[in-house]
Amino acid sequence: MVASNPLLAVSVSALASLTSTFDAQAKTNVAVYYGQGANQQRLSHFCQETSLDIINLAFLNIFPDQGLGGLPGTNFGNQCDGLTYTVGNTTTELLSGCHQLIRDIPICQAAGKKVMLSLGGGYPDTQKIESETSAIAFADYLWAVFGPVTEEWSLINGQRPFGDVVIDGFDFDIEHNGGFGYDIMVNRLREHFTESSQSFYISASPQCPIPDAQLSNAIANSAFDFVWVQFYNNDGCSARNFVNGTGFNYDEWVTVIKNGGNPDAKLFVGLPASSNAANKGYYITPNDAQPLIKKYMDLYPETFGGVMLWEATQSDLNQINGGSYADNMKSILNGCAPKPTPTPTPSPSSTPVPSSTPITSPSSSSVISDTPSPSSTPASSSTPVSSSTAVQSSVPFSSGTPSSSAATPSSSAT
Repeated sequence: MVASNPLLAVSVSALASLTSTFDAQAKTNVAVYYGQGANQQRLSHFCQETSLDIINLAFLNIFPDQGLGGLPGTNFGNQCDGLTYTVGNTTTELLSGCHQLIRDIPICQAAGKKVMLSLGGGYPDTQKIESETSAIAFADYLWAVFGPVTEEWSLINGQRPFGDVVIDGFDFDIEHNGGFGYDIMVNRLREHFTESSQSFYISASPQCPIPDAQLSNAIANSAFDFVWVQFYNNDGCSARNFVNGTGFNYDEWVTVIKNGGNPDAKLFVGLPASSNAANKGYYITPNDAQPLIKKYMDLYPETFGGVMLWEATQSDLNQINGGSYADNMKSILNGCAPKPTPTPTPSPSSTPVPSSTPITSPSSSSVISDTPSPSSTPASSSTPVSSSTAVQSSVPFSSGTPSSSAATPSSSAT
């Protein structure tokens, strides 16, 4: 049982039904991973009922250099059926029957959430970029398959696992085999982002030891919008250390950001959403999280971005003060944030200047089925800077058609 905290007296349950406009510069954003929860509810459930701002779909966990038929592979737990694409006579591991996600992603986007595709995870451990050429080709492929629909890609019957749905960006949760190529991928994706009027984002999820063996190079040499550090499952730098009075290394990560490819990137505190979402001893309660959040939001008001959680289902199951763990984090963040200064009323002679609003809600494609048969098994977890020149895409991957063969479930984890 968690003791009552006056800061949490605000009804966290009331936050669940609110629709808001996403602010990438806010100090109060909550990001969460979704796709690997045991018996997880549909994505739309979390968008409608929790205080989430960014949802990372986990995972694209097999990379083209290791994938069957030269395609990547995906695993979203029970949210897709077992159908995969084929290339020639090769059955790939890229899921083609994700009809629930096709329906639900636009619901989330209409509610003001950003939905990003997470690359990596803890399994399999073969994920790797083999060359600069393959890094560029991988970025081009991601843009063609999950970015805005193009006539060129449609004419070759290119794969679109989410149909016409356009995601809001890409998350790099790289856990194995070093950091080669990821800065190249990020820079290439940034070039592609200039081809659309929609706002896109890129995030990184390093583990807390510095340097991170997989992502420190990319953070230093390319521009991430958000860096949510996994402050758990590592004794020397976890959020639990803050609670125990031994400190943790958020300050050092601020220095990493300031010396990196985007000094204005927002730095998030990554936490497990329940005691079952991380190794034993790394979960911290909302009461423990509140002073941590307050301290670092006040110390680094330009850098602090919010809280990242692993993962959505564990948050939903961890009900505290009448709301999920994510609801509690949102309540704490809002309580710690400085109150906005009232804007003076303009004089009658003043002429307001209209502001532009980025496109955030792409339309979805038609749906074949409402409830696919789950065949992928979710796994346990451990865990804008742009160029002005449009990009000439590299040679596209071979087009593929859906196969009736069931995909082999993989066990992905951050």
